Amino acid sequence: MEKALNRVNTLISTLTNVREYTIEWDESQNCHARLFLSFLQPALQSWHGTLTRLSIHVPLHLLNSFVTVKLPHLTDIHICLSSGNLTRREINIHLDGFLVFLHSLKDTLTGMSIQTTLSSVHLELSRFFRYLGAFPHFRSIALTIPFDGAQLSLDPQAFSRFVQKHAATLESLSLKTTRCAVHSERVAPKCIDWIQTILSSIRAQTVGGGSGGDGSRLPELQHVAVALRPLKAPLHVISDFLAAHSTTLKSITLMDRALNLPDVCAVLPAFSTTGGSALAQHGSMLLRSLELRIDALSPNFLSLMARRLPHLQSLKLDLVDRTQMSGYARNSVRYPFLHRFVQDLNAFGFDGSGWDLGRLAMSPGADRSWIGAFEEILVPRVPGLDSIEELAP
Repeated sequence: MEKALNRVNTLISTLTNVREYTIEWDESQNCHARLFLSFLQPALQSWHGTLTRLSIHVPLHLLNSFVTVKLPHLTDIHICLSSGNLTRREINIHLDGFLVFLHSLKDTLTGMSIQTTLSSVHLELSRFFRYLGAFPHFRSIALTIPFDGAQLSLDPQAFSRFVQKHAATLESLSLKTTRCAVHSERVAPKCIDWIQTILSSIRAQTVGGGSGGDGSRLPELQHVAVALRPLKAPLHVISDFLAAHSTTLKSITLMDRALNLPDVCAVLPAFSTTGGSALAQHGSMLLRSLELRIDALSPNFLSLMARRLPHLQSLKLDLVDRTQMSGYARNSVRYPFLHRFVQDLNAFGFDGSGWDLGRLAMSPGADRSWIGAFEEILVPRVPGLDSIEELAP
């Protein structure tokens, strides 16, 4: 063990000017605590003058080791919390120590990403967000927890209030989910609505006269990534939230739920037919990037995209209905099915000549079968599009 520790210390001492550091604990491996800690405190102390980005996945009881750490130039931090079978009281004690470290970053921190593991049986984050202070230069927050919401069950609005503290500066908001974790207690059914509760609460708090500048929204919000959970929930909450920020949003990612065309029209502000929205008052969206999970690609969908989102530069589509999409497999525009698609595209008035789209990625199908077909259709019609990419799994 001593030899291994000496080798780690030697390695760390030879590395200088380190700006980004990632340390990740493998829960499936039995790593000696002293060896793991040798990659933690000595490294952070050695690089305290240069480190700007930090990503840590460590057993939660080791977070106390951050209490004395000073990182005066750190701007971004990613934290993966893994509490195992620690009790709620033990978890709170360790998180309180970590809060001391986070608050020492007050003058530099601009972004924070928090993720939890499925093995965190008693973990609940409401208290953590309730005591998490304000950061004057904060621009980005991301939260990823199991979709049932049990890890934010006591008070999901504690997260909303943390967001509201930074309403005037926040540019990016991400709420994502993982599969359900193991819990020691029964989870209340209402917990599954945690994302909807947060989005509604953020709007209510800013409308109520928070620090969000115009009193009605997050005035600097440019990037939103949201898991559409529960899968069968009404879409008006996310629709209202996006509409309230339609004039500033540049990037939207909607995950988990497969949307049909009426769903897309209901959710995206650019497709709204109501006259009272911010979009109707300020013109077309400035949206540059859009990522969706949809049932299938249709001529009407593409026509609406080109017409309603002319400034869109990047479009990523996770295509769910493989049966419908497989009709395009190994065909070309000479074949009847694709020929009908082109006819319908023309009938819907598709005009890609004024579309800024330069990147299109979609689920590939078997052997990129339908990607090749849509390249034949779209590349000649959209000036900035040279090819269609495979959507990464």
